[in-house]
Amino acid sequence: MKRLFMLFLSALLLTAGLSPMTGHAAEPPAIQAESYIMVDAVTGKVLLAEEADLALPPASMTKLMTLYLVRQQIEQKKLSWSQTVKPSAKVLKLAKTEGIARLPIRKTTYTIRELYDAALIKSANDAAVLLAEVMAGTEMQFVEQMNETAASLGMKDTEYANASGLDAVDATLPGTNLMTAMDIALLIIRYIQEYPDVLDVTKRSVVTINGEKVENSNKMLARQPYAYSGMRGMKTGTTDLAGYCFASVATRGNLTLVSVVMRTTSDKARFTETKKLLDYGFASFEPLTYYGKGEQIKRVLPIKGAKQAHYDVVTKTPLYVTVSTNKSDQRPPVFQFSKEQAPLKRGEAIGTVQVEDEGLYLPGFSVPHAVLYSAETVKLASFQTRLFRAISAWSEKISQAIHQPTLVNRQGDSVK
Repeated sequence: MKRLFMLFLSALLLTAGLSPMTGHAAEPPAIQAESYIMVDAVTGKVLLAEEADLALPPASMTKLMTLYLVRQQIEQKKLSWSQTVKPSAKVLKLAKTEGIARLPIRKTTYTIRELYDAALIKSANDAAVLLAEVMAGTEMQFVEQMNETAASLGMKDTEYANASGLDAVDATLPGTNLMTAMDIALLIIRYIQEYPDVLDVTKRSVVTINGEKVENSNKMLARQPYAYSGMRGMKTGTTDLAGYCFASVATRGNLTLVSVVMRTTSDKARFTETKKLLDYGFASFEPLTYYGKGEQIKRVLPIKGAKQAHYDVVTKTPLYVTVSTNKSDQRPPVFQFSKEQAPLKRGEAIGTVQVEDEGLYLPGFSVPHAVLYSAETVKLASFQTRLFRAISAWSEKISQAIHQPTLVNRQGDSVK
């Protein structure tokens, strides 16, 4: 079933005019990953994908949900950044496990901010488990919150077993985390839309945790081996089952792209394959604002029974779409009006405007549109004017009927 879905997705992407044409069509890159996706972070439009609904172990990309919930509790004032906590015996045992700890956590106090930064920047497993315990009492209870939140966000193919992303053999709980590239992209977009300050953390190459400097595991940041212009970071992930994974957020100009590669073959590969995706995305697509917020669009609203035939409308929100850089693929806006009869009040909702798009969007996203309002009060025309128009329309119909040629069935004719 999933194979059929991805074949359908590939067909959609091909028919949606996604390949740019600057004299000739540019070919999408060959990405060496078991699963991948690239999405516009504003519209949720899928720009390139392969096996994006295949559930795989996400490794430490699991922590994106853990930290999203931390940030949510900060917003709800259930936690504070300056709040201090001490690690449990379980966390200290995990911290002593060779190859698992990233800091490691010691028998001392840490602020929520330090643990949050350590889990994001250095993928600290012990920090993630400690945060889970602080938020829910136990990691197991926190995992229930993770799965409930995933369901509420529309991440239908995600199943969490622990807060860190470790394989079952190393984790503090049994079971394997499973996520799809599509679900990870969706979570990232919701995360950065609701709490954009997360990118202020992920873009940093180094943070200080309990007096010690900790380096970011993202090697595409500035002054790193695979530095990429516009990289704002996000999350690496590596385990024996997951292979080498990476989810990124990058911005150039007004275009922000989210990419995810899963189960690549090496630390280098996850960054080089991400570069291929982003290079293609920035070269092949661009954001286009057809109309700004509050923009008045002249004489597009047809109104019956009014003094004039067409009136102005005003947009409630901007109409922002992701389009191919191939200008011949760009389409005109389409207006749909729910009210076309006078009278109308100024500011009355009367329809929408959008650009037709057969492409695929993440769950919870749809083809962008802007709600339209009447720019002015539209009164009924006078009785005499409406009567005159009705008589004129009736006369026109009579005239057309008189002059319309007809077939007459005379005797001997072959017409029946």
